[in-house]
Amino acid sequence: MVTTAQEVGGEGERREGGEALCARCRDPLPLWATDEPRDDDLNFARPPAAAATTTTEGADVDTDMHATPPLDTVTHSISPVSDLIIHLPSTPTNPGAHRYLVSSQILRVVSPVWRRYLDPDSPFKSLSSAVETVSGRPHIFMTLHDDDPDTLLAVLSILHFSSEHVPTTSIDFAQLKSFAVLCDKYDCIHILNPYSKSWLDEWASVVLEPGYEDWLFIAKVFKDDRNVKELEDLLVEESSSLSVCGGYFLRSGREVETSLIPEIVLKRIMASRSAELTRQITVWRTFLQSFVSENVSKGCPNWDCVTLSYGNLIRSVEQSGLVKVFNLLEEWHGNIKSFEEKTETIHLANGTRFHGYGWCPVENLNVALRSQLERNSSNNE
Repeated sequence: MVTTAQEVGGEGERREGGEALCARCRDPLPLWATDEPRDDDLNFARPPAAAATTTTEGADVDTDMHATPPLDTVTHSISPVSDLIIHLPSTPTNPGAHRYLVSSQILRVVSPVWRRYLDPDSPFKSLSSAVETVSGRPHIFMTLHDDDPDTLLAVLSILHFSSEHVPTTSIDFAQLKSFAVLCDKYDCIHILNPYSKSWLDEWASVVLEPGYEDWLFIAKVFKDDRNVKELEDLLVEESSSLSVCGGYFLRSGREVETSLIPEIVLKRIMASRSAELTRQITVWRTFLQSFVSENVSKGCPNWDCVTLSYGNLIRSVEQSGLVKVFNLLEEWHGNIKSFEEKTETIHLANGTRFHGYGWCPVENLNVALRSQLERNSSNNE
């Protein structure tokens, strides 16, 4: 089964990657003030914790319940030789309880999770005191929690050799995710093999768009690697830092929940995002320290050119709002694309008009800076 988790990044005296800062890196950049925090810009604020939600505590499988069903319970007779009643209680998201009359033998064969609770020789077996007679046969009870009623009905129908409730051709993305969640939970994804290829073919080509981030989970469950690497790379570029609770990040202004993203994938995305931001900030720090502290005028004899370059650079750096980020006093919580858009507003004036000869030395620095900032595939691996 796919392991998913939520990760909360730590803050401290070290960079996110764990490396210690050298003395020069800890020192503030010369000539630049530490501007006030930009409260109006979400890029400088870590996404807040998600609102608390009520979750169902306890085991996913429970064999103890009353024999008399509530009046609003819907009963699905799936197997003509049923001996097990699966009870799905009502929830706020799925009001109305459901009962499924099925064969315990089939469930034991297809799912090691269900077998654990139904096999007579299993140490996990828990006998229910409630037994109900249906069509002259005694039925034991098993209660499942938090499953989608329609998806469970479709899966149980497949197990009992019926496709009546199964979308055999077109399926919406939410349904596809629901099938992946349920079959991963009960370790029976193989039963969808006759249907899953056409389902996956329908969605694999559009999953790079915002709103389809759970493809990372679906693809893992169904063992389909189409557009997985491409989606990961996009999320490295387009994702904010994790929220305070670790439950989501922002992409294109919308919250992306992390609950279904495989833990190793989420860690890889956030680590690559952090590494690329650290790389770019380091390039900027090195450039600004060299430009000011080591005196660019050593490479340019024209004072007018040097004056223009100094003034233009210092002013545009301050106007970018990134001074505290460059001083390592504030963290960038927005995505890499937004960071690059801000740094693109930083100008190093071209002083060629002051030179009666060849190429301006200051422009050489500008070209070198932009070359170092350029991203390539190796930076994101």
